Amino acid sequence: MNKFSDKKIYGVVICYNSEAAIEDLYKRIDKEIFDKIYFFDDNSTDSSYEVAKKFDWQVIKNQTNLGHGGNLKKAIKTAFVDGADYVLEIHADNQYDPNLILKAKNLIEQDYALIIGSRFVNKNPYKDEGMPFLRYISNKVMSSFTSKLLSIELTEFHTGFKIFGKSFYDKVQFDECSDNYLFSFQIILITKFFNLKYGEISITADYGEKVNSCNYYNGFFYLLSNFSEMFYYLMAKSKIFKKSIYKSK
Repeated sequence: MNKFSDKKIYGVVICYNSEAAIEDLYKRIDKEIFDKIYFFDDNSTDSSYEVAKKFDWQVIKNQTNLGHGGNLKKAIKTAFVDGADYVLEIHADNQYDPNLILKAKNLIEQDYALIIGSRFVNKNPYKDEGMPFLRYISNKVMSSFTSKLLSIELTEFHTGFKIFGKSFYDKVQFDECSDNYLFSFQIILITKFFNLKYGEISITADYGEKVNSCNYYNGFFYLLSNFSEMFYYLMAKSKIFKKSIYKSK
């Protein structure tokens, strides 16, 4: 049993080519917070799998590359099938501190379906943490626009720190979501669509050399895709057309 909740808390590390950061990540994680930790290597071309095998977590290597969203889908399903009540998404590049899940204690006790880690709660990550300016301004503008347009009360939509609850797993058709980075945006919209409880906590992030973020080229197309996903959300809310992700599980 973990040390801060009577619910079973699992960590799922998603990895692609992060060999340089894995040891630091393992040392950083407070093992007493989690009932179990899985490590999912997405068929990395470096030595991530071999490095991960040195440490005390359950390591799984995908035989083919599933993509960011595909790997996370597999991780979420594996953890909940194994008995998790809550699952924390952990990035193998060590950008986010997994121990910050402690800030979500009250939301977990209230059975929130999705908890977002935001870098924008009462602070400016560009000034305070060294977030690259282009990432900062695009994230800030798009998050503010999405929040106002769709009436979703979050300060950030484009973060890799998420905590998934059992009610999310039971009710959301997330398997129909994208296999790339767009998955992370879609799951917020469908959580809101099904009127599940969601909230956010304040987190910090690292932007050092070992961080393996979505590059600017892919990030540009990711942001363009956000507009189409917002359109599909509004269509579903208006009962005009329901994309598969907005159909009941």
